[in-house]
This record gives sequence, C-alpha cells and structure tokens, in this order.
Amino acid sequence: MTTPRSYPKALCSLFGRCGGCANQNVEYGKQLRNKRKMLFERLAHMCATDCIEPVVGLTPPFGYRTRLLMPAIPDGRREPPFRLGLYERHSSRLLDVAGCPVQHPLTLATAAMVQQVLASSPITATAPNSDKGWLHGLGVRVDPQSGAAEVTLVGKSHTIPGGNEIARRIVMLPGVSGVHLSVNPGRSSYLLGDEHVHLAGNKRTVFHLANQAFHVSAGAFFQTSLTGAEILVEQVLGMLPTRFPHLADLYGGVGVFARLTEERWNKAIVAESNPYAVADLHEWIEQTGCRSLRVARGRTEDVMHEVLEPHPDVVILDPPRSGCHPRVISELGRIDSATILYIACSLDALVRDGNLLLDAGYRIDRVSSVDMFPHTDHLEVVVRFVR
Repeated sequence: MTTPRSYPKALCSLFGRCGGCANQNVEYGKQLRNKRKMLFERLAHMCATDCIEPVVGLTPPFGYRTRLLMPAIPDGRREPPFRLGLYERHSSRLLDVAGCPVQHPLTLATAAMVQQVLASSPITATAPNSDKGWLHGLGVRVDPQSGAAEVTLVGKSHTIPGGNEIARRIVMLPGVSGVHLSVNPGRSSYLLGDEHVHLAGNKRTVFHLANQAFHVSAGAFFQTSLTGAEILVEQVLGMLPTRFPHLADLYGGVGVFARLTEERWNKAIVAESNPYAVADLHEWIEQTGCRSLRVARGRTEDVMHEVLEPHPDVVILDPPRSGCHPRVISELGRIDSATILYIACSLDALVRDGNLLLDAGYRIDRVSSVDMFPHTDHLEVVVRFVR
C-alpha cells in the first residue's frame, strides 16, 4: 500500500525506522478507504461488491495494542547491562523506545516498572549467535477494564539467574496479576517459546471482552487489540442466526465465540490444538457446568471426524495467518452447513480457502471488516458463506 507524501507527519518520531507502523503518515480516513479498496480488488471475483461493507476503524486509532513484546540485547555501557526495545524495520537492530503511540499506556508503564526490577538482578541478555546471557525479552499483556497485567520473562532455560526471587518481586508491582516464564532454548526473530511456566501470582489473567471475563493462561492466544476485538465480536454475532442446533468453532482458542453465542445453540464443539487454551476452556466448563460444550483437542484437520459428527448447522473458522489446512476445507465442502463464518487475518489465505468453498457450492452474501491495527497493512475480515 503506497503512502502519498502530502499526508500529515506521523505522530511517532520513530516512524520509518520502527518495524511496527507502515502507514502512520497517512490520514486515518484515507487508510480505511485504502483498505476497503483493497478488499474490492481481492474479493471482486468472489462476490458482489455491494456485499462488502465499509471498513470499521478504531476511535482513536492509537493506544490500542494491549500486548507488548520487547526483545533484549546486551549493552555493557548501561545499568542493567542490557536494553529492551523494538526491532528496526527490516533489521534485528533494536530501537530505544521510551513510548509507543499505538501501545496501551498500561503495557508501557508495566514494562518500565519491570525493567527497574530487572536492573537489580543478575539477569543478562542473550545475543544472536552467542551462548551468553539468559533473557531473550519481555512480554506484557494488559486488561484495560481491570488494569491487570500479565508479565512474561522470555528466557533460554528454566533456570532463572538469581532464582525465582525476581518473579516474587515483579508480582508485587502495581497491577501485575501474574508472572510467567516462556522457555525458548534458541534465540529467534519470534521471542516466545512453546513452553510457558507459571512463576508467581495468578496462574491465569482475566481479560474482559463483550461483558464476559476470560481467564487466560500465558501460553494461550487472546486478541491483542481489545478495542478492535469488541468490534469484531459485534460483527460476528451480527452475522449468525439467533437460534441454531449445533455450532462448530474451529481454531477456537479459549472458546471466545462459542461462549459468546452460548444462548443461541443447543450443542457446540470447539476444536483447538494449543494445550493452554484447551485447559482454560476445560476449566470454564468445569466452573460453569456447561456440558453442552465439548472440546476436540488436536490440530483441526486431525479432529474433523469428531467435529462434524453430528453435522454442525453453523461453522466458525478463525484460523491463523496461514489459513485452513486443505483437509478442513475439503471436509466442510462435503457437508451441508447452512452458514460458515470465516474470520481472516490474511487476505491471501481467505482468497485461497474461500475459492474452495465457492467451488463446493457455497456463496458469499456478506463481508465486514475491522481495522484491528491502525497504521499497519493488517485487516481483520469476516466473510459469511451460505448455501
């Protein structure tokens, strides 16, 4: 997406250097119009253009990111002997970031406090292509409604320099709900490892969305733009029938959409492979006694036989950026679900998978979208397929 030079100066002084925002120098209304134009161009061969609704933006388009991941690198010229920052565009170099306009203020405040605690510890940072150091970086997720913050130290082993005392000190900071360790033996461009260990405070952090409280483990996914997530939920609920017998929520995470539509269905199943998300959802089922909701643990393509028996009336697809596995689309194509909602974070995957659903006899009758991450090229799209 091109950005005309005549648009206002970006709010952030690091624009053009930081790898986060690509379009901050473009007036926000223009950004939204550009994204709708992009939708027309990508989906015109798949549906009537009057099905495509205007892109819904965030107000204001700043302070929306409720998750912060900051890599660490060694720096012997300062105390502590490392620094945290954000990656420079197309580089592994770190930029010193005193503040970020798109981050929620609570993430920045929490990260600053944690850095002060780390300054008095024996923890040192790792570096690319080096065996020295322990800390890869720091993760913070916050719930704007309650002010609670989840803190994750990303380290290369289970053994924390100085022991767990550092976690007990961090959890005493204002607003910190729990402290966790993400173990990643090798440093890579993506900080977090597959294993998450609870260190101090609450095992799960409560995140509020659409008037419900979700108790989420550090290793489970939850939307990182909660303002945008509220809009996304409204769009999804608006496309679903008010009553239907059976729901299949595929790539369902902690069960957000299954839970938020509980009064609409008689039975539901959530397919999810992440063990932390599955445990969170099982805990909610135990606490609420909602026996009409089942969980199919495993890769979605491997549990389709369980998901499709009995045949669901409504299917919600919320796959990762890579889209759905071909077997998932193939299996959906041979059943007769009345409605399939595809929630896409990648237009490439949506076009690929959507064309397969069209070939199977479905048609698109509505497309909505939300600008979850203003000033980036990202767009969250909800497409309704019907028969």
